[in-house]
Amino acid sequence: MKNYLLFFVLILSVGFIQSCEKDEAIEEENQQLVAPDVPPADMFAMPIRSVTETETDTTMATTSGFTYWNWAHAALNLVGWNTVIYLNMAVPTAAFARAFNEQPVYLGDLTFQWAYQYTAPADLGSHIYDIRLTGQYISDNEEVLWTMTASQVGGFTNFEWYTGITAADNSIGHFTLNRHPANPEPYLRMDYAAGLSPEDGTLRFTNVIPTHPENGHYLEYRTDSAAEFNRAFDLQRDAGDFLEIRWNEPAGDGRVRHPQRFNDNEWHCWDTEQRDVECE
Repeated sequence: MKNYLLFFVLILSVGFIQSCEKDEAIEEENQQLVAPDVPPADMFAMPIRSVTETETDTTMATTSGFTYWNWAHAALNLVGWNTVIYLNMAVPTAAFARAFNEQPVYLGDLTFQWAYQYTAPADLGSHIYDIRLTGQYISDNEEVLWTMTASQVGGFTNFEWYTGITAADNSIGHFTLNRHPANPEPYLRMDYAAGLSPEDGTLRFTNVIPTHPENGHYLEYRTDSAAEFNRAFDLQRDAGDFLEIRWNEPAGDGRVRHPQRFNDNEWHCWDTEQRDVECE
């Protein structure tokens, strides 16, 4: 009996030692962790205004014989998306970006938290939000799972506004914006991929509202410094309704292709003053 008891004690001792060694290894690993970098604004922001706004006095078309139909068609087709993006993303995106100014706290389980308040500008209601942004390392620390929860002072509480996963180096990632506290269904999905050079990349917004007639419609923005036109938008709506926009930044000249509008598959161009010109 004593031999059995001694054997049992030895087993427990070995298990306890191994457990302690494992806990010490985890603790050492946690002490070496650094907080993940907050995803950059490139994952959320499209410079739509660079196409939709111009310094050219387009009213000259009636007096000087110029027309601006090609640029105007491209710009107007982006205005609707710009409205959707601004009205639904301005506050949560700005609240997310506020984390750049805050210091995270390590919570354990490979998770860091940024906790702070954000006040929306007057044109968006001036509401005050308590924000909890967490970033948890997953996939052997090669990816980060992000969750942003918001509570409006005097209003809703614990609304999960953003969720997403990024590579640890933020070279690629995707986020989902939930609609609003009264209807927290998925609303917009953002897919981002960095390009070969620091200024290049791709960002796509997709309508992911369940059962919505525009579910699956997307707007994709690309920058490619080596391309003939260094900026691009693709707008996919219903089947057969695909619009492509290409332009040069900062010059402002560009082109649009939209078979549903022009009844052909040709490019239709504008110059640096947004005047209609023949494509070269």
